Amino acid sequence: MSIDVGRELQSLKARLERLERSPRLSHAAIDDTSVEVRDGQGNLRALLGIQGDGTTAVNVVNGAAPPVPSTPTAAPAIGGIAVGWDGKFANNTAIPLDWSRVEVHASATPGFTPTSLTLQATIETAQGGISYVPFFVPAYVCLVARNTSGAASAPTTVIGPYSPKPVSGEIGPGEIVSTMINDGAVTTPKLFANAVTTPKLAVGSVDATAIAVDALTGKIITGGTITGALLQTAATGQRITLNEAGANKILVYSPTTAIGELSDQGLLVKGTNGAVLWLDPNNAFPNLRLTNASGTNSAVINVSGPSAVLGMNSGTFTVGSYTDMKWRTLFGTASGSDFWAAERVRDSNTATTLGGRIFLGNTTASIGYNNSDDTTQNNLLFMQVGVSQFTKSRLEVYAPASSGSALYVKADSGYTGNMIRLDNNGTDAFRVDASGNATVPGVLNAASMITGSVSITPSAANTPTSALVTYSAVPGTTFRGFATANTTVPGVRAPTGNAGVTGVAVSSVTSTSMLVWVNRENTTATTVNWQVIGS
Repeated sequence: MSIDVGRELQSLKARLERLERSPRLSHAAIDDTSVEVRDGQGNLRALLGIQGDGTTAVNVVNGAAPPVPSTPTAAPAIGGIAVGWDGKFANNTAIPLDWSRVEVHASATPGFTPTSLTLQATIETAQGGISYVPFFVPAYVCLVARNTSGAASAPTTVIGPYSPKPVSGEIGPGEIVSTMINDGAVTTPKLFANAVTTPKLAVGSVDATAIAVDALTGKIITGGTITGALLQTAATGQRITLNEAGANKILVYSPTTAIGELSDQGLLVKGTNGAVLWLDPNNAFPNLRLTNASGTNSAVINVSGPSAVLGMNSGTFTVGSYTDMKWRTLFGTASGSDFWAAERVRDSNTATTLGGRIFLGNTTASIGYNNSDDTTQNNLLFMQVGVSQFTKSRLEVYAPASSGSALYVKADSGYTGNMIRLDNNGTDAFRVDASGNATVPGVLNAASMITGSVSITPSAANTPTSALVTYSAVPGTTFRGFATANTTVPGVRAPTGNAGVTGVAVSSVTSTSMLVWVNRENTTATTVNWQVIGS
């Protein structure tokens, strides 16, 4: 059997074109189930077909909350309130396609939160409308929008209160007018206590003629607020004023002058002579300033630093080219150490010191003289545990008439250091050790002891040679002479021809002179130290 391939292809093409032009679901069916509609994130948005309760419907679910409706309008109605909505939304937002209704909520409580208990009516049309809400007391209203998923918008602003109009036979709020009341009909028994409130009184209607003398007392004015007024105990003379000239101050006057002030600047008290005491709280810590009558100088007590160091500052005075010198005392804790100090500094630059200074610390103490402009003048007595030092100082002792020692040194048992040591540019000049031994590298002079040195050159080797030494006489003293050769020059031996004379000797000692002898193995000159001691 032969097949016409071309004819068959033409037939298939025609049938395919008819199929493409036909409706896609013209023969489709949803049998006992539903079709789920989901968004781009896979969230279920609608069910088309058989629902969970067996009914058949298009059910939109999980929709986003609708926008807030526009603020409602309201007006009193008979036995209730008429609440209107203009069909618009806040910020001119377009109505969403899943919008369902607008709920009308009402309550007698201002600022209430909408709940199922406050729901009074609904507006089902997007064109808006007016709903009647039955109410018998003044009420507040707001609107809430809902979508087909049941999601609610945020509520509108709560407005009100609105008072309902009375029904037939009742007298509603505002319906009793003055023409319905006889003159004098409202008497004291007909007014409840506190019935007349401040908003019902005209400004200025209560004047002095309506208030009994002494009627306003501390027992009558309670818990009130007086705003924008000047309060004063008298118009002139000695008085106290509150908020005078709108200055937000409490002022105390003597007969003619303000002598006290309490304001945001602190507490100020002024004496009748013009001297001022000012307690200023506008710092990290308050400070107290004491100013003279002319206002030209002040002393200050202040507190500074995180550890509350207390300072007392004198008034300023002139020293040389500085016109702002002052004395100050500081005590407290700083940088982990407690201290007390007194010093003479500049008010504008406390790093400038010129004068005496005392410093007491937790481990040291010092007293001295400081001159930051010329540190060569600085002079300090420094004390710490076990030792005291003078720096850049000379010590002079002027002792009064006394039987005690002018200078006394006492060492504890076991002391091994020097009792006295005098040093000149790194070289010992005098030293007394713990046993009382004195060392004098130089010449020792005293009223009954004369010392010196002389250079002698022997006339020949092994020949005794002498040199005459003269000195000032000490009246009433008999002398003995001694001599020693310089130990750095060897070769001294006893002179011959002089009985009892060793290598160095003296003879012919008088109150004014003596002979110093030396005998050497050669003719080299030698230095001989000599002493003349009174006896």
